[in-house]
Amino acid sequence: MTRLVVTGLHKAFGDHPVLTGLDLEVPAGSLTAILGPSGSGKTTLLRVLAGFERADAGTVIIGGAVVDGQAVHLPPERRRIGYVPQEGSLFPHLTVAANIGFGLPARLRKAPATAELLDAVGLSGLGKRYPHQLSGGQQQRVALARALAIRPQIVLLDEPFASLDAHLRAAVRADVQALLAGAGITGILVTHDQDEALSIADRVAVLRDGQIAQCDAPQALYDRPADADIARFIGDANLVEGVLDTDTVDTVLGRLRIEPAGAAGSAPGPAVVLIRPEQIELHAGVPAGPADGGRPDGGAVSGTGLCGRVVSYGYHGHDAVIHVQPEDDPAAPAIIVRTLGGCQLPPGSAVTLRARGPVLAWPHA
Repeated sequence: MTRLVVTGLHKAFGDHPVLTGLDLEVPAGSLTAILGPSGSGKTTLLRVLAGFERADAGTVIIGGAVVDGQAVHLPPERRRIGYVPQEGSLFPHLTVAANIGFGLPARLRKAPATAELLDAVGLSGLGKRYPHQLSGGQQQRVALARALAIRPQIVLLDEPFASLDAHLRAAVRADVQALLAGAGITGILVTHDQDEALSIADRVAVLRDGQIAQCDAPQALYDRPADADIARFIGDANLVEGVLDTDTVDTVLGRLRIEPAGAAGSAPGPAVVLIRPEQIELHAGVPAGPADGGRPDGGAVSGTGLCGRVVSYGYHGHDAVIHVQPEDDPAAPAIIVRTLGGCQLPPGSAVTLRARGPVLAWPHA
């Protein structure tokens, strides 16, 4: 198992800075997802780690050895890094077996070795086929087998599932996750898909403005984002105005308890409050009475709920996402609610919203 440590990494193309002092630590044997919007520098980071690009400043340490740093630049072929690009990039004129063995010395391109790798990625018996005879998911498995053929210390995956349909994407990424974990190989996955990052990675690093804004376990990142921008980027988020008061915050959805990791104990004053869509209860019609302040989940402390009108109802099978416009503030952003489906509510339906706490809050600067 190999640990990766990146310190103070800078990379620019001409006058355009891409990485601006990036720090990242990837534990040995783990799968870390680098999450960021298009153009944030995710692929540039992978190319620097692989050795395809040289850093302008900073260090890259793999397994305790500096591979990129001051006066040091180990070429890609000496880093023992497997690289899986977005489209697989298989050679169309070579068989599957030849594609897998392409990066190996001639003496190692033997049928038993490639057959073993094909079996590992679930493609037994397909070594004589050509890429055009495979499905998209099978092609990505071949690309993974080719990356594993060199017995890498680290495997870099550059949005390898982006071109697959939803069902196939889920199946292939589960296979990749299991294969890397079973082999004890350190993996780094670049993606702009939040669901993908949260579902398969051991740790998720959010890349913003050329630096890692936050790196944490998936649940910790979702439940306790470092700031409102990360909260908005990691899944759906309701960011509402509030007023802090010791360990509670007053919002349009009532007075809510604050997460200890949030602004609890901060000086009273204006705040931004994060309420996830699944924290909101939706009831048809007008409020029936005050919210229950004694629920064991630490929900609302007081308040009768927020009255609103349904703007849209999106049914997704496993759940439904509903946008509700507050009645007393037509200019306010719609509140997003996630429920377990049920009867569809047509636009214009009167509803009442109540929030379950605790919530995360940040004092206004």
